[in-house]
Amino acid sequence: MSQSNLNDKTTLTGKRKLEDMSENSSSDEDEESLFLQQAKEVFSQQRKPVIIPQFPENMPDKVNSDEDDDDENFTDDESQLSNEETSEQVQEEVSEEEQEEEMEKMEESIEQLAAGREEKEDADIIIAICNAAKPQEKIKPPDLRSSVNCMVTDISFHPSKELIAMSNIEGEITCYKYGNEENELLHTLNHHKKSCRVLSFNHDGALLFSASKDKSVVITDTETMTVTQSFRKAHDSPIYSLLCMDANIWASGDDDGVVKVWDKRRAIQKPVAEYKEMDEFVSSMITDSGSRLLVCTSGEGTLTAFNTRAKKMEGQSEVYPSEMNCVGLIRQETKVIAGLGNGNMYIFDWKAFGYHSDAFGDHPSAINCMIPIMDNIVITGCDDGKIRAISLFPHRFLGVVGHHKFPIERLDISTCGHYIASTSHDGRVRFWNISYFEDPNLKLMESTTKKSVRNKKRSLRKEKLGFQLPSSKRRNKGDFFAGLAEPEPGPAEAAEPEAESDSDAASDSDAESASEAESEVSSDNDE
Repeated sequence: MSQSNLNDKTTLTGKRKLEDMSENSSSDEDEESLFLQQAKEVFSQQRKPVIIPQFPENMPDKVNSDEDDDDENFTDDESQLSNEETSEQVQEEVSEEEQEEEMEKMEESIEQLAAGREEKEDADIIIAICNAAKPQEKIKPPDLRSSVNCMVTDISFHPSKELIAMSNIEGEITCYKYGNEENELLHTLNHHKKSCRVLSFNHDGALLFSASKDKSVVITDTETMTVTQSFRKAHDSPIYSLLCMDANIWASGDDDGVVKVWDKRRAIQKPVAEYKEMDEFVSSMITDSGSRLLVCTSGEGTLTAFNTRAKKMEGQSEVYPSEMNCVGLIRQETKVIAGLGNGNMYIFDWKAFGYHSDAFGDHPSAINCMIPIMDNIVITGCDDGKIRAISLFPHRFLGVVGHHKFPIERLDISTCGHYIASTSHDGRVRFWNISYFEDPNLKLMESTTKKSVRNKKRSLRKEKLGFQLPSSKRRNKGDFFAGLAEPEPGPAEAAEPEAESDSDAASDSDAESASEAESEVSSDNDE
């Protein structure tokens, strides 16, 4: 009995072992099947190469068969993935080659543009050099210099010929024929022993009057350059100013304020009238077309009018705080303008010389001389060496006509009205072409820069004081960037942007209508 029981126990234990082994194998198979399904899903999503797991060698045959099937599936997936990867690599290589080609084209185009720009710049430089090498057209006569390099005291243009006379501090008088190409010396006169202070042609240019510090007055025939009359002791003091009133009458003033009126037809060298109403030098004289009134300015700061026919004083202004250096007629001889040593300008009504009716006091330095060139434009010469143009009614600076290194002493205008001549202490006579004042398209009154309303008047004055007109060789600061400014569009160019704006507006309206239609369709579909 005992042996039979033992046998039964051994059989039971063997069965149990077999059952345990079968259960383990079934659980392993389930786990493998779940793992393979998850691996397929992962590989299908990520498309990455599959790493085949290594199983023990003593696995059952069924598992090996399943592994073979899975290996076949994996190889198919790998082949698909490899094909996709190769296609992607080929596409990437093609795109890289295209990008390289585009970069090469861009570099070539940039090099071509740079080369074209360099060629254009070289061409512009060559053109500029050629233009600079060409002789420029001269628009004014060259400068005149005194023969002994001394200070020029006065100048006078001939009223009908291209002739100018100049005098210097040594008493020498020279006559030149001026032109844009060159100036020709015609005559040299030495009538005076001391400085020749005043020089003036008469109305028809047949006679040349000259007055000197030696108190003498000499009248010279301009055709023969011979002396017709000579007044050795015309005044008791050195003569400072002289004026030809008409063909026969002329007046002179000296350092002591004495004014004398002369008639060259008289055989006796005595004045027709003599006045002593001023205490200082007679700085300048002027008369109207009728030659009835003689208006004089003096160093004491007064303006005095004399009636040469009645031989009496017509009127005298009050004493102003500075000397009156120059005088001129404006507004069709209805007003008199005087320039003072403090930079102010006072305007008097004709035959009302007691007090000024208007004033303009923006000059930065003393006004030494002036000459009206138009009915409302006056040219002034100042102590700062600048020749300025001033517009009257309304009063404002137009700009700088020209300049010297030293104070301006005298101004005169040519018979054609295109040139003015100026003298200074440097011994030169300089010409300035002022024909641009006759150009109606030249806008001298406009400001070149925008200013605030508060400081508009002050800034405009400061700007115009230094604004260079075309006759000046200097340039304005804003002219440096003038080439960078875009040109103003013409009528045809202005019409093109309007057409473009109309087409843009039409396209915008079409786009808006299309979007509205699409929104309506979408709303209908939603409904």
